[in-house]
Formats: sequence, C-alpha cells, structure tokens
Amino acid sequence: MSDPTPQPQTPEKERSFFGIIIHSFFIIPFLIAVFCVLLFAAVRLLTHEQKTAYDLLNDVKTGGVTKRWQGAFELSKILSNPKMVPQEERFQNELISAFKNSKTDEPLVRQYLAFAMGRTGNPVYFEPLTADIQDEREENVPAILYALGMIKDLRGIPIITGYTDHPSAKIRSIAVVALGNTGDHSIKKILKKTLNDAEPNVQWGSAISLAQMGDSQGKGILFQLLDRRYLSQFPEVDSYEQNHLILNTISAAANLNDPELNNRISELSKLDQNSNVRAAAMKFTENLKK
Repeated sequence: MSDPTPQPQTPEKERSFFGIIIHSFFIIPFLIAVFCVLLFAAVRLLTHEQKTAYDLLNDVKTGGVTKRWQGAFELSKILSNPKMVPQEERFQNELISAFKNSKTDEPLVRQYLAFAMGRTGNPVYFEPLTADIQDEREENVPAILYALGMIKDLRGIPIITGYTDHPSAKIRSIAVVALGNTGDHSIKKILKKTLNDAEPNVQWGSAISLAQMGDSQGKGILFQLLDRRYLSQFPEVDSYEQNHLILNTISAAANLNDPELNNRISELSKLDQNSNVRAAAMKFTENLKK
C-alpha cells in the first residue's frame, strides 16, 4: 500500500541543481573508475603470458597445497596438446621426480600428475607410474590406471587387467576404460567377461571399449546408453554425465555401423535435448551417407 501522506514538492531549479551535483560528483567519477578497471583488465589480459609446462611444474614443486594441485591440473590440461609437450629429457626427469615426491602429498597433486604423464603418450613414464602401484592409496589408483591406458604401453595390460576384479566398482570401471584406450585387441576376451559385471558403470565401459575396437558384443548396453530414460534411473548420473556417456557411445558406435544403433543415433540428431549431442549425432548420420 502506498503512503497517503502528501510529499513536499521540490522546485524544478532545485531538482536540476541536485541532478547536476549527483551527475558531476558521483556518476561521472564512477564511470571513469569503471573504464579504468576495464582498461587495466584488458591490458593485463593482452600482456599476460601463458605459463609454460616448466612454470606449472615449478608451481607443483614449490607452491602451497592449493597451488600444487592447481599447477598439476593445469599441467595435465596443456600436455593434452602434443605441441605443448616439452621433448627435453630434463622435463621428463623433473616430471618423474615430482610424481615420486607426491606419494605422500595431497591426492589431487598425484592424480593430476599421473594424468599429465599419461596425456603425453610417452612410454618413458610407464615405470614411474607402476613402480609403487601395489602400495598406492586407493583414491589414486584410478588416475594411474587411466594414465597407463593413455600411454598404450602393452606392458601395462597385465597390470590393468589385475584391477578388473577389484572390490571397488570405481576402480573396475576405470580399468575397463583404460584397457579400451590401449587399443590392443587381445583384451577383448577380458572385456566380454566384464560386460557381466554387477556394476552398471563397468558394463558401460566394457561395451564402449569393445565398440571402439569394432566388436558389437555389448550392443544391447550401447543401445541403453543412447536412451536418457534408462540413464535417468541412476540418480548419481547427472545431465553432464549423461551427455558424456551418450557422446562416447556415439563415437564408439561409428566403428560398428549397426543398423539399429544407426537409427537410434539418427533420432537423437533430431530429438535430443542437448545441442552437443544433436550435433554429434547429426555428424555421425552424415558420415554414414558418405
């Protein structure tokens, strides 16, 4: 309800005077200050030099807890670009040394350093990754297994295989994905066995890994992964993870050329709620026509 009390009328000249005061002493300085801040930010952005792999590795070695794991995280990101991977033996030795020294560090530091080594695809990191894996903290094992899969060193297959029956479902699911990443067809027999794992995540990883190698043994599981109604039955699988699973399934299905999967993916290109999924499904369908 509005206040019924009559309000005093401010003369026009007085209003104009106060308007000038406010404009001159508050608004204009405020706008100038905002402009200066934006200009400073723009100059800083233009002159800022991206940290190199050596810089980030130094953050890992000398920074505080937060800076160390953030440095390892950023390092793992830039090393996913082959052009950003230093080829010097010095860098390899320093990365190996940082990983060895991280054994008692914050787990995130060790995990991201493992990812960093794996993303180089360089087998020089095989031995440091596997040297103490038997005594490794359980929370670090998935990252190390995944890194071994990215390196694609066949010496890692027996080690990764040993974790496909681990008590932890998370470790088993990463193990089957890591095996698939090696691309070695000798592991098909193992993955066909893990298709029957009690944990859905292990089944999903096994089916996708087999499809990546052109094997349709897990076709039924792949078909389920292309159905959001099925994925919605798992509360722990949020929309981001749903999209990730569907995109991986579309990518793997490209190696099968199965009519039923092809039709399902074609439907996704028109009906799915996520634009990235629709785009990937559309590209998949267009490639079938070539």
